Amino acid sequence: MRVVIAGGGRLGGSLAKMLLEEGHQVTIIDSDEERCARLSAELDALVIKGDATKLEVLKDAEADKADIFIATTDRDEVNVLSCLLAKQLGSPRVIARVGDPALVKVVEELGIEKALCPELVTAKLLNALVSRGQSLAKLLAIGEEFSLLEVAIPPSSPLVGKSVREVAGPPSGVILAVVEGGEVLKADGDLRLREGQRLIVLARRGSEEEVRAFFTS
Repeated sequence: MRVVIAGGGRLGGSLAKMLLEEGHQVTIIDSDEERCARLSAELDALVIKGDATKLEVLKDAEADKADIFIATTDRDEVNVLSCLLAKQLGSPRVIARVGDPALVKVVEELGIEKALCPELVTAKLLNALVSRGQSLAKLLAIGEEFSLLEVAIPPSSPLVGKSVREVAGPPSGVILAVVEGGEVLKADGDLRLREGQRLIVLARRGSEEEVRAFFTS
């Protein structure tokens, strides 16, 4: 499958790693030169420096030939516009990350296949667990390729004191949220990890133990 990702940040970069490990062809568009250089060095993907809201950049990335276009930047307007342009070019499937839960329905009404709000998705999953009286420690099957894990941070973890931004994460997992004192915290880059926190991590199936070891060893 050919995938074009707009945004090579923590979410976009982790998604690219997962897709590459599954054997998919990935192209990443990002406007930050330093980030592009790092991604080019770390990933076997085509990395294009540019503005994903520009048609010429999307054409260079061959968004018209992509099986799916996914916009994961931290700016809702960039994600929505780039998806609409990719769809206009001929990409059959477009998915946009949105930071504001109130925008989800509006964005999908514009013709974007799916608008995903990480905070809203995580909240719904956690609510489903609580309402069923299930432990957060239970592994959730959320698809054929991915699972949701809860990982507690022990005192011995080398990650204690680091920010989410400083924790690159394992190649096959990405932090979606942090649970502390019964409160669900958005996994913002500046959030500091502390002993006893529980991480909600999206992991590729078959790599669960590797992901757990990364956060606890």
